[in-house]
Amino acid sequence: MMEVGSWLWKISYMLHVISNAAFFGISLVFTFADEKILKEEVVKKYLKISSIFVFFTGATGILLLSILSMNGMDDLTNNPIGQSALFMILGYTIVLFVFSLALIYKGGEARIYKKLFGIMFFSYLFVYLVRVYLTT
Repeated sequence: MMEVGSWLWKISYMLHVISNAAFFGISLVFTFADEKILKEEVVKKYLKISSIFVFFTGATGILLLSILSMNGMDDLTNNPIGQSALFMILGYTIVLFVFSLALIYKGGEARIYKKLFGIMFFSYLFVYLVRVYLTT
């Protein structure tokens, strides 16, 4: 019989990875998009869709950290998995800040949206490269 913690871990990790990948893909598309795609109406629609993925990423990340701390990983600075989790929290905070700036931006200029999505995309990319380095 499967333990509740492992079942909860697998489901939340699966949702975390899917929501991360979806947001990473949307930010990739808008980072390298042309002027036709970067119209304010299109960007605002995809920002609303992305907000669902950002919410699930944060919520499942908190749940995963809670499960890690319940299983004895209280000090995240002593091991590579904990260090990568702390680095992911830092990256998520940066992405959340830039995402909120993109949500409240009313100018409609394509170059500003492109820069905001670029910051989110490259910060996620950097976080995952560091995470791979720390955990392998």
